[in-house]
Amino acid sequence: MEVAEKVLRKASQILSRHPLCDYCIGRQFAAVGHGLSNQERGRAIKAMLLMEAHLKGVEESREDLTMLARSGYKPASETLERIGVEPPEPQQCGICGGVLSKQRFRRLAEKIIEELSGYEFSNFVVGARVPAEVREREDRLRAEFEIETGEDIKGDITREIGRIIRQRFNAEVEYQTPQIVILVDLFNEDYTLQVNPVFIKGYYRKLQKYIPQTVWYCRHCWGKGCEHCNYTGREYPESVSEIVGEPALEMFEALEYKFHGAGREDVDARVVGTGRPFILELKHPRKRFIDLGELEKRINEHGKGKVEVSGLSYSSRRELRFLKSLSPIASKTYEAIVEFDGEVSEEDLRRMEERFRDIVIEQRTPTRVLRRRADKVRRKKLYYVKAEKLGANKVRFIMKTQGGLYVKELIDGDMGRTQPNISEALGRRPLKIDLTVLEVETPTPQG
Repeated sequence: MEVAEKVLRKASQILSRHPLCDYCIGRQFAAVGHGLSNQERGRAIKAMLLMEAHLKGVEESREDLTMLARSGYKPASETLERIGVEPPEPQQCGICGGVLSKQRFRRLAEKIIEELSGYEFSNFVVGARVPAEVREREDRLRAEFEIETGEDIKGDITREIGRIIRQRFNAEVEYQTPQIVILVDLFNEDYTLQVNPVFIKGYYRKLQKYIPQTVWYCRHCWGKGCEHCNYTGREYPESVSEIVGEPALEMFEALEYKFHGAGREDVDARVVGTGRPFILELKHPRKRFIDLGELEKRINEHGKGKVEVSGLSYSSRRELRFLKSLSPIASKTYEAIVEFDGEVSEEDLRRMEERFRDIVIEQRTPTRVLRRRADKVRRKKLYYVKAEKLGANKVRFIMKTQGGLYVKELIDGDMGRTQPNISEALGRRPLKIDLTVLEVETPTPQG
């Protein structure tokens, strides 16, 4: 028996017991023949069954015609009328209950399109919710007739809604990283819209001290406002994240943002040189295709010589994950201008340089961050320290470290919690440490 004949015999058996709409009968044979929608496939199956009935003779095929008319196939009802037989009333589809229809698809798609008109996007994906009882009815039918050529009912729904949206916006369907996810409930003619974030990567330079990377709430009231913070709720009036994020929030018409830095510097440290890598995550944006050169200009104007950014480009969640995984291990280069409590000799500095080349530093959590970090020993690589005397008791250090090494504690020892440390090596206690980040290593993800 040829494939076409097998399909028609199986379809006839199904329709004789279960009236199904064009979508639902066609879906049972979705794997047979490509380039057709399930509705087109179902309508073609019913047309072939109608033609078979004509070939047998309409008088002899009343039962077949009645079966087709009962499933809502109008040509079968018209044929019965022509031979003087009252056609049966069409019955609701035994699987979807008549929900899968062009009219309902169009109504729901138009509602979605109206909301989507307020967003910029070039790709999207449609998902679908289907009541459990509908899926159970289809599963029972497939078990009853041993159907192995069908597809999930969600395929019909997402394909039809997606086709209408794609035509209206000239946008592509994207399954891996969609800009917008539309979850439809055709049975209740409802939907939800998930607008995925925009990611912007770049580098920031912090040209002034005492600007934290992110908002630093008052340690006494934790943001509520009190006498200690002059009722601002904050330790510092602004942050790098706000200086960068607020202009972007406005330009992308996003609801909120989240700032992700490749590590963070001390609040009293500057960041110069190439700057520190960051990724800005803009949530639920209405705009996506912004001139990043203009954004960079606005951020730098907003920073007013305190914070500036460079190298802005569009990024992704994958690069954000890479940035997060990189931060604890990426190398960082610092400059530290240190004033000691006594004179430091050139000989001591040269010995210190030799001792502190390619070694592992063991650091217990610094006392200054114990209130927010677990007390444990961290082992971090120190690649080198270079020292230059600026005065009898003043030294300029350049040091390259593994990410996560606390540089101030490397210098002052933190009461012995960091070993080895420069203070003990020189036999001098630092009175003042002026720290600047010169470079943060930025490998790129492979593949």
